[in-house]
Amino acid sequence: MTPIAKAIHTARRACLLVLLVATTGVPSVFAEDLAANEQARLAQQFAPVLVFHSAEKFFPVSPLFPIAAKAPFDKKTMLLRLGTTESRTAAYLEMNLAERAKLATVHYRAYPAKRDGRNVVVLEYWFYYVRDEYRVRGNILPIWAGGNHPNDLEHVHLVLRQAESGKFAVDEIYASAHEGKIPANRYDYGEGGHDGPTRFFVELGSHALAPDIDEDGIFSSGKDGDSGSKLQWGIRDRGYTWPRYRSSYMSPRSNGNAVVFEEENAAISSGTTEGAGFAQVYSYRLASLDSLDEGFAQLDLTGKELKSTFETPTFWFPRVFGRDNGRSKALLMPGPPKSGRDSVGILGVSSSERFLILGTSLNVDEPGFLVGGRYSFLTHSLIVPDFILETDGIVTRRKNYLSPQFLISYPFDGFTRIMFGKSLVTDSWSFSARQWDTVGTIEVRLGDMRISASARSIGPVRAVSKEFRFYYAFR
Repeated sequence: MTPIAKAIHTARRACLLVLLVATTGVPSVFAEDLAANEQARLAQQFAPVLVFHSAEKFFPVSPLFPIAAKAPFDKKTMLLRLGTTESRTAAYLEMNLAERAKLATVHYRAYPAKRDGRNVVVLEYWFYYVRDEYRVRGNILPIWAGGNHPNDLEHVHLVLRQAESGKFAVDEIYASAHEGKIPANRYDYGEGGHDGPTRFFVELGSHALAPDIDEDGIFSSGKDGDSGSKLQWGIRDRGYTWPRYRSSYMSPRSNGNAVVFEEENAAISSGTTEGAGFAQVYSYRLASLDSLDEGFAQLDLTGKELKSTFETPTFWFPRVFGRDNGRSKALLMPGPPKSGRDSVGILGVSSSERFLILGTSLNVDEPGFLVGGRYSFLTHSLIVPDFILETDGIVTRRKNYLSPQFLISYPFDGFTRIMFGKSLVTDSWSFSARQWDTVGTIEVRLGDMRISASARSIGPVRAVSKEFRFYYAFR
């Protein structure tokens, strides 16, 4: 932006602010983006209280923590100080809890948005962890699977509304829980709102978040929020993946079984931790995401340097099945805000079931190449099933097939879906030859790969009663 353009932009903002104050008597934040000092003020006012399991090893920190408090050096020296994912993890684990607490940092940003046609402010808190160490248990296949990886990035989004007095209150909370695969834990305060910090549980090892609204040390579905879908994650320290939540999936954060972090300027006597029985209370510092962005910009890392510093070399094949190499472009810091229309930057509950398909149909008589797409609508009701529309193209040695499918679906656990419905099968664009199949499918997600087994009726176009699919889901 040129100096003249910058001056015009600043004058325009000032005129708008003067006009709003003159007409309403209350300064408003909705004319332009929030100023840095206003973002900092809001971030401190609503800074979350983080309640960790007492066995937690990793706490929120800057991804640049080995050089964050050091004097600036040349790039080569900084890279040596940063080291690798293995050396940073080892150095972090060598510290005692008090030393790790001194590094604790939570990043934030805030910006105006729209929610149900009214002006709101979205306040985001981002939590980076040096490592994720977590296991989950399947149900149809009762085996444990490890998901350990370097770098872990979780977040909380607060939707704030401004009263006529100018004061802000929290309307809604969205807390990430393995975003992209599991719906967020959310809570709606209603008309009364909430004007201070909220307490959040942090899942042991994986760092998923869920609010503790009644502050009783245990996540209770309904009292502490829901997900907007049939799968309620809550906090699952023990890694069980059934769709309905049970309080026994987490260890209560009480009787000394918790480590608590609150914002460094928050007074412990304010009531956020007073009387809760927390023996270990530490503080974290707030830092803007802009400051983190500036830190990476100063390093000016090439793509190769970023990967060698923040990723663990992992062959592509295990990665598609869910093994994480640290994904330096996704798990170090967030991208630009994703608000739009009524979005507050958190992926919707149906997002994990909306993707493009590329894979193979593994039938003995007619194996083929599979390409297609899926669009889902996941309903909130426990009784009403979810709805899925899928269109597949199958290329075999003998014929090509086009197959729109209309399915109802229900989650069996966090990784498995059972689907039933009708499929129109044709071998021509004119639909001159066609059949309607009744289809029943069980589908298992392994990372971004899907494996499904279907039983279906047969007809004159395609006489295949059993169908196995192995495909990749592109989001």
